Amino acid sequence: MWYDKLNNKRLWKIFTEISAIPRESGNEEGIRNYLLSWAEKNHIEASSDKKGNVYMKKEASKGMEKLPPVALQAHMDMVCVKKESSSHDFTKDPIKIKTDGIKVTASGTSLGADDGLGVAMILDILSDPEASHGALEAIFTVEEETGLGGAYAIESDKISARRLINLDSEEEGIIYIGCAGGIDIEASMKLKYEKASGTALSIKVSGLLGGHSGGEIHKGRANAIKILARYLNRLPSFRIASISGGTRHNVIPSTAEAVITVDSKDIAIRMQKMLQEELRDEYSITDPGIKIEVKETELPSCVIKEKKSQKIADMLFLAPHGVRTMSSKIEGIVETSDNLAIANIAEDKLHVSFSVRGNTESSKMALAYEILTLLESFSFKAIAGGSYPAWEPDPSSKLAKETAAAYKKITGRKASITAIHAGLECGIINSLIPGMESISIGPELRDVHSVNENVDAASAERTAEFVKKMLPMLK
Repeated sequence: MWYDKLNNKRLWKIFTEISAIPRESGNEEGIRNYLLSWAEKNHIEASSDKKGNVYMKKEASKGMEKLPPVALQAHMDMVCVKKESSSHDFTKDPIKIKTDGIKVTASGTSLGADDGLGVAMILDILSDPEASHGALEAIFTVEEETGLGGAYAIESDKISARRLINLDSEEEGIIYIGCAGGIDIEASMKLKYEKASGTALSIKVSGLLGGHSGGEIHKGRANAIKILARYLNRLPSFRIASISGGTRHNVIPSTAEAVITVDSKDIAIRMQKMLQEELRDEYSITDPGIKIEVKETELPSCVIKEKKSQKIADMLFLAPHGVRTMSSKIEGIVETSDNLAIANIAEDKLHVSFSVRGNTESSKMALAYEILTLLESFSFKAIAGGSYPAWEPDPSSKLAKETAAAYKKITGRKASITAIHAGLECGIINSLIPGMESISIGPELRDVHSVNENVDAASAERTAEFVKKMLPMLK
């Protein structure tokens, strides 16, 4: 097997089984059935709810009956992205996992360690005959990646624990006690076409790193849609035939393309060369692989009128993307950001999507209203929805302090207690279950929500072992 050289064979075997099951958000039936079947085989009580979340319960180890129950939580679904050259079908094909002995990656697709590895860690703990712990509960949610729908539908009467350890974070040695809230914005504009003339060009922006719009937004990576708009903004005149960029609300767009017609091919080529040089310098550290290609192509039958084409390009050029403000309360943490996530033409309409995040409700909504105002000024019809609340940090958290003390005792290293800009389910779960106290931890994951997603194998094994050793220390 691919994991023969790794140490925790049980953990990686479970992760392999999970990765063989299609589990894009909204398509979790297979993984739900796997979890229920796994529980039955391992003699663990399990059930599901109307939404499709799965709950498990395991009795305390002998001598640990007086410890308070603890809930371990992860989400079943994953973000599915693949290389343009990949023929992978996320509705039926297993993720092809590989390792060099240090990093675990996938072949041509996202790995799904977010949060398949969190699910695998919980099952590893529940099935370890040598693990000692108080009463354990497990919560596996659906649709986390598309608006945290599973978390909102949790049935509180299925959960008795009032301490929750979320295993959906991406940095070892960090204990998270808060996260950003979010809201999605959808906008559209009706389009009118005319007969095409002139020279047709295809423009393709590729080679970007992309990544998680919460976890990687502060790293200064480029947005392919913004680069495409920047190029179009340089042209003296053009007509758009098609435009497409981005895949998911929570993924920084790594590719974008358009077909346009122009009166002067020479100017278009000259602008491409100038912008390519600028980007090579600007992103030499944060996103060095950016590539802009401009090629002559077959003339389309129709195009959007020049004035409307310019209006589309101007809106995308002016649309905000990236970090807006940094937190004044927690050093180094992003306060507000947005991701210009999707832009495409379908059914005679241009559709545009944004994902806005804020560590406070007021800052989140202020940025959302700014984007809505911009869209409306360009005659887009825009609506905001899919909002979820921020998980407000509690610096006095007893669970966080006990976890930090356990981390120091077990590893000899000091853990950091902080908040994260990415969205986590803890705040929602806390709001649904009175008295619930949560933290989030995880191993070293990089470039999640992209084809470059990878996990540090040793870090994953250490994190799983740390949780096992920590559980009997929680009083």
